[in-house]
Amino acid sequence: MNWKALIFGRPMKTRDSETAKLGLWQGLSILSPDALSSVAYGTEAILVVLATAGIGALWYSLPISGVIALLLVFLIMSYRQIVAAYPNGGGAYVIGRDTLGNFPSLLAGAALLVDYTLTVSVSVTAGVAALVSAFPHLAPYTVVLGVAIVLLLTMVNLRGVRESAQLFAGPVYLFILMILVMVAVGLVVPAAHAPRLPAYFAPTVPSTVTFLLVLRAFSSGSSALTGVEAISNGVPLFKEPGTRRARTALLLLGLFLGTMFVGTSVIAYRFHIVPNGHVTVLQQLAAHIFGQGLFFYLLSFVTMAILSIAANTSFAGFPQLASLMARDQWMPRMFVARGDRLVYQNGIMVLGTVSALLIILFRGNTESLIPLYAIGVYMSFTIAMISLVKKRLRDKDTTPGRTTTVFIGVVGAFLTATVVIVAIISKFTEGAWIVVLAIPGLMFAFHRVRAHYISVANQLRLTTLDVKPIAAALTVIVPVASINRMTIATMSYALSMSDQVIALSVAFNPEQEARIRDRWAQWNPSPHIRLVVLTSQYRSVLRPLLHFIDHFSELTDSKPHLLVLIPELVVPKPWQNILHNHMGISLQARLVFRKNIVVAMVPYRLNPEVREK
Repeated sequence: MNWKALIFGRPMKTRDSETAKLGLWQGLSILSPDALSSVAYGTEAILVVLATAGIGALWYSLPISGVIALLLVFLIMSYRQIVAAYPNGGGAYVIGRDTLGNFPSLLAGAALLVDYTLTVSVSVTAGVAALVSAFPHLAPYTVVLGVAIVLLLTMVNLRGVRESAQLFAGPVYLFILMILVMVAVGLVVPAAHAPRLPAYFAPTVPSTVTFLLVLRAFSSGSSALTGVEAISNGVPLFKEPGTRRARTALLLLGLFLGTMFVGTSVIAYRFHIVPNGHVTVLQQLAAHIFGQGLFFYLLSFVTMAILSIAANTSFAGFPQLASLMARDQWMPRMFVARGDRLVYQNGIMVLGTVSALLIILFRGNTESLIPLYAIGVYMSFTIAMISLVKKRLRDKDTTPGRTTTVFIGVVGAFLTATVVIVAIISKFTEGAWIVVLAIPGLMFAFHRVRAHYISVANQLRLTTLDVKPIAAALTVIVPVASINRMTIATMSYALSMSDQVIALSVAFNPEQEARIRDRWAQWNPSPHIRLVVLTSQYRSVLRPLLHFIDHFSELTDSKPHLLVLIPELVVPKPWQNILHNHMGISLQARLVFRKNIVVAMVPYRLNPEVREK
């Protein structure tokens, strides 16, 4: 077994693709962590905004959480319909493409790609921050730890989705279980030991609470729903029947996420939890309900794990979406290729690389990355909702749920668009401007990629099959440094192709030129080979070679055709490459873009068994 198979696993055959897919619970563990992990900060995000208006304003976390839960219901219902209509995945991008056209679909695609990338960076840095808070001596290694986790996630996902599901399923379901237990116990345990707060901690309207503040709290808390779309993008990851499994997974995700999020908000209000910069809301709740014992520390550890694992959702969604967009020629075709382990390895590696660079660029600072987060995914939510409404209206669907779907789509689109607008305005100067510029930048890149592919297709397309290959005279130019076995092998190959061969050599002074000509006269290889010796006063080899080849090509106007055969020494061991100048590779790199010139390398492989005598 070679090192690649040892690290990434044995190659899998195409016919094994179905066995590499995921069951319901495996798929849920891969595609849900991003959404589920938001329970760790969703309620807290609402409370942090409301707390600026005073403790009395914290009561509004309950109705705000209720509206977010309602939005979650709308999203789950909508995406279940999208999955049924588009079983090949793609979510907002695909339905936007089919109903609204290229611009909205590309907006959704760009927004999701940006969000997936930020999800990895934010989740990993949040997990590292939790680890550093428990072990402060690790603070100097924040960036290193973040990059290491991204590298680990990349390698695990390159092994295949089943492997990552097996590795991460335990922490995901343990997190769900612990939060549900905490919510259940928190609803029934006496709150007498909760801290006593002023009497105005009640459903009154403090004068400092404004509609804009409530909108900001709603926008911040809506980060709890990021990741809901991942299942709709990853439908092909499920075993058959994939559509049914994906729809069930969405239902379970909505049930778990809604219960955990609303439950956390309710017990946070019940226990009078006030956010602070030292202990998270979840940790405060665990301490109030269970004390600072085993449950408290286990929940802290599992929360740290789920925040890091949340990044894994992107490693499932990003490659799938990129492959769909590449098939539509909006992204490079390399994203369509599946690797030895039947995963879209190029998408995985690009995501890992960009995410690691973001962590390095922002020095592993979660606070610097969070303002960039969630805007993209809510753009895609809005496009998905509008697209679903248009699809139902366009198809003239007469099923009983048509009116309900349209209503849900309209209200959902309004709410998600509100989140986008408020987030951009409130976080623009904090870094949201980067996302606002990045998404149009990606869309511009998509158009450039597609324009290139269209241009290539137009130039390669045959309008008729009446055009036949034509044999033509060929002139072969062979750069020659000296007369040796590699030269003989290359000349033999050249003569097999043409009886017009030019041996091209470069001399730095008249004495060297004379030696070359004398040596050639002694060898006298063939009457079909003409020696041309160029003089280089500035000791450059490439410049005179290129000048001669360009001049010859202009004189002949590529009639006959011109082929440059470049001898290249191939050494048996990689480290030996540094012992040779590889001038041929440099020459090839410059000639390959010359018009009407064909370039080919003729390798001469050294025998590793021949030793120095």
